[in-house]
Formats: sequence, structure tokens, C-alpha cells
Amino acid sequence: MDDMMARQKFRLFALVAVVAAVIAGVVTAFWPQAETGSGADSGDAVGTVLPEARELPSVTLTNDEGERWTNAALEGEWQYLFFGFTNCPDVCPLTLATLAGALDRLDESDAEVIPEVVFVSVDPQRDKPAAIKTYLEHFHDDFIGVTGERAAIDRLTGALGISYKLHEPDSNGDYAVDHSAAILLIDPRGRLRALWQPPHGRDVLADEFRQIRQQFPTG
Repeated sequence: MDDMMARQKFRLFALVAVVAAVIAGVVTAFWPQAETGSGADSGDAVGTVLPEARELPSVTLTNDEGERWTNAALEGEWQYLFFGFTNCPDVCPLTLATLAGALDRLDESDAEVIPEVVFVSVDPQRDKPAAIKTYLEHFHDDFIGVTGERAAIDRLTGALGISYKLHEPDSNGDYAVDHSAAILLIDPRGRLRALWQPPHGRDVLADEFRQIRQQFPTG
């Protein structure tokens, strides 16, 4: 049984690696055309811009106010999208703090458009709406949190190439969660337009967002 689980885990991560390689292989040549910003000039870009924006499947989740949330809520504005869980000891706090810093940098530079941030918990058993709301308030008042049924979460993560795994609980009922640390950029038409793999920083997220928006003013 252990060997079978190990083989299944290897196949899962191999598939994720293939998807990531395919995405990286089709990165566009838009970066060299960018005229402003720093850290994303030709050869220095951190993010990956998709040549064709990827449509998201229809999903229904619950936001941190306990209200119905669908991916249609991603339309109309640019959005940074990040998947994690509130008991995360390192990656999630660091990434959310980085996203908050990116918003601050855009605000300080009087950016015309500042993306919203949507945090999707892949641990709905522990991450109830109120807990997500309290958690996100430690980082930024405007962050939006959502979670929901496992099937809906899997539909969304599968379409976006996000992997995660919930480990078996210990004797105290605690368990770890492995998950992708990518930050995704959703365009105003509710489609995946770009992504950043770690390490990423607030300057990179802010500067490269401005460049992406220059190339795709309406998404």
C-alpha cells in the first residue's frame, strides 16, 4: 500500500512538473516590449505571461462573510489569486505579506489600477469563513478569502495547475498541507493571464503587473 501511495504521489508531482514546463515553454515575448517598471526588463522577468489567457471553470464557493461566491466575482477587476490555508507556518504568511506589500507599492506610486487579492483556502475542514476573515485581517483589510466544498476547490485548482495534499492527522488531530506557492494573476475577464512562482517579491509583483496591464489594458 505504501509503495502504491508513493507511486501515486510521484505521478501527481510529475504531472504538475509537466504542466509547469508547458506553461514556461509558451511564455510570451511581451516582457522585452515593456517600457516602464524595474526588475522585469528583457531577461530579468520573474513572472510568466500566458500567450492566450486561460478560462476558468464555473465554481461556487463561500467567501469570508459566509456568502455565496462564484468565479464570476473575479470579473471586472484585476486580481491576484493565491491558494493556501490559515494554519500554514511559513509560505502563506510570507506570500500574503508580500501581496500586501505589492498593493502598498502600487498605492504609493499612484497606480491607476490596483488588483484585488483573493485567498483560496484548500483546507475547508479547519478554515471556516470567520477564521479566514480574521486571518486575512492580519495582512490587509481588503483581502478576500474563500473556501468551499472539496469538489469545487479541486475543480478550480485542477484548471489552474495548482497542486495540494492534506496529510494524515497526528494523535492530536493536527495535519500538514502541502500546496503550490504560485501567485496567479486573473484579468478583468476572469481568466488566468500570468503567474509568479517563488521566490517573488512585492516590487516584482507591482512592477510586472503594471507592465502586463500595459500589454493587456482590458485583460
